[in-house]
Amino acid sequence: MPVTGWVISSIVVAVLGSVFAGVIASMEKKVVRDKWGKIDFTKTDFYFYWTRWDSIVLIAAIYTFLNIIGLLVFLLRGDNINSPIIQYFIHQTVVFSLVTFLWMITKLIYVFKGIKERWPNEFK
Repeated sequence: MPVTGWVISSIVVAVLGSVFAGVIASMEKKVVRDKWGKIDFTKTDFYFYWTRWDSIVLIAAIYTFLNIIGLLVFLLRGDNINSPIIQYFIHQTVVFSLVTFLWMITKLIYVFKGIKERWPNEFK
């Protein structure tokens, strides 16, 4: 069984993942931290408006959707798991759906923590 699709897909994941993670990590300088190193949500507005992080999550979600469509097209065409194209699309779909989901959940957790710290009397 040729592994060409998995290898190419792994290279693409490494490159895109590094670019996406670099863009997200570069925004860390906008985060205000207290003396213990925890995020001070009362002084950090970063999580409450649309940022590059949200754009990267959206791009990753669109890319995942396109990979699912590509996988569907080639499966309907009659290709099987031995096809490098099918291997590529399966790997991309699995990896980027997981990454997109985790990034989105992480962003939501930060937003909810920020809301809770900024308006503690509202939530008990």
